[in-house]
Amino acid sequence: MIIRPLRPLASNNKFVSAWEAVLRTQTQDYESCWLITQPSHAALAADLAANISPSGLPLADSQILRAIALHDAGWGIPDAQAIMKSRSVHPVQPHSFVAMPVAQFLEAWGASIKTAESVSPAGGYIVSRHFFRLAEHRLNTAQKESMSDSRKLQSFLQAEERRQGKLAGKQVLSCEQLEQLTDLLQFCDLLSLFVCCGTSESVEFPEYFGVKLRVANKSESYEVDPPVIKSGAEFTVAALRYPATKEVSSTEIRIKIGN
Repeated sequence: MIIRPLRPLASNNKFVSAWEAVLRTQTQDYESCWLITQPSHAALAADLAANISPSGLPLADSQILRAIALHDAGWGIPDAQAIMKSRSVHPVQPHSFVAMPVAQFLEAWGASIKTAESVSPAGGYIVSRHFFRLAEHRLNTAQKESMSDSRKLQSFLQAEERRQGKLAGKQVLSCEQLEQLTDLLQFCDLLSLFVCCGTSESVEFPEYFGVKLRVANKSESYEVDPPVIKSGAEFTVAALRYPATKEVSSTEIRIKIGN
């Protein structure tokens, strides 16, 4: 579940890491928020990928876009359960995906990869590679894991490396092309998380496909530099209100890129 606080933390008007901006919204205390499911966020990521400007960047075909749209399908059941608890007689405040224990997110990742694999070998490969990178980064950073969680992450990496080897041989794209498409997925995934979480900050992204991007958060739109998303593109994502009120229980959040 992605948390979009109704009152996000104030911006310092400086460009900050995109992931750190997302993380701050997901860990801040809140009384009320919008809830965006991981599958809805993934669908937005695919819409963003479909609107990449063709200026030397990797372009995704319909099967790759479908895999991107489904890359968080494994979160569908946990998110649905969280929504039901938040709507119960004694509402339970939902937790962000960043608060999930290692065993739970690895299970969701595995289910997501299998779903993408059913679309196409290339789609399965890039979703597997996406989560492989995330797991590898988690192990290689200063974040302390228990011995049990470290073993689970290592086992996940080994299994996904074997899967990627099998999937690579079942499709025609080169390893370089697959890596570029994984970059595309990771950029659109993080951009979707950024616009979904509702932060007021402007951010800079890690380098993807040889480009370092910045996104300026304007009052009614986002400006991407360099402009890799078609200017004037508009998107929507479904959100649920927590706690729900008699007046408002859901909405569609509108997102505009560029002028």
